[in-house]
Amino acid sequence: MSRAYNAGYFRAPPVRRGSELAINSRWKRFSREEGHRLLFVLKVRAERLRKPGQRTGAPGTISFGAIRLAEVLVSLCVKGRGRLEPSVAWLAKAINVAKKSIHAWKQQLQEHGFLRWTRRYVRVQTPGQKGPQLKQTSNSYSLLTPAAAAAQAEQLRPSQLRTSQRILSPELHAALAKLEHAVGDEKSPGAQCELPVSAQPKLTNLY
Repeated sequence: MSRAYNAGYFRAPPVRRGSELAINSRWKRFSREEGHRLLFVLKVRAERLRKPGQRTGAPGTISFGAIRLAEVLVSLCVKGRGRLEPSVAWLAKAINVAKKSIHAWKQQLQEHGFLRWTRRYVRVQTPGQKGPQLKQTSNSYSLLTPAAAAAQAEQLRPSQLRTSQRILSPELHAALAKLEHAVGDEKSPGAQCELPVSAQPKLTNLY
């Protein structure tokens, strides 16, 4: 009989293809200024992509929800000094939406070059079990500012660069203000973040 079926042998649950060991994650410091710039460029890009009369979130555009998700990720990344590894479940609870919405917004940010992530796994120990024991864990994320989108945003006048809210449509501004109340001074649960409890960042807005 194969060793995999011997009594007491633990068959590890499948780990998703392309996953990396979480302990090998490397983080690059992310400043508040970089966060402000990324969000400004993202909002300019979202407005330029949406055609007059087109609904937000239409295929090929960036929705209000994706912008809110970016704000949360930027806040976490700044306070975590570049470390960014929230679970989808935690993000959904923080913004008070379904997990499928988080997945959809992540895809929008990735499609337009503002976000990328790496699947990860961790080694676990189960008393009395043998063999490799692996478990899928939260992704690691990197926030990016696409060069083409940044160049487009920098074509605006200096006064507009200082106050990004001026370029937003009233509809987008109102929606972001409403979503602002969805995230308070919550802390990421230890089970969803590998930072020690004392080092977990408070979820607050950059503005």
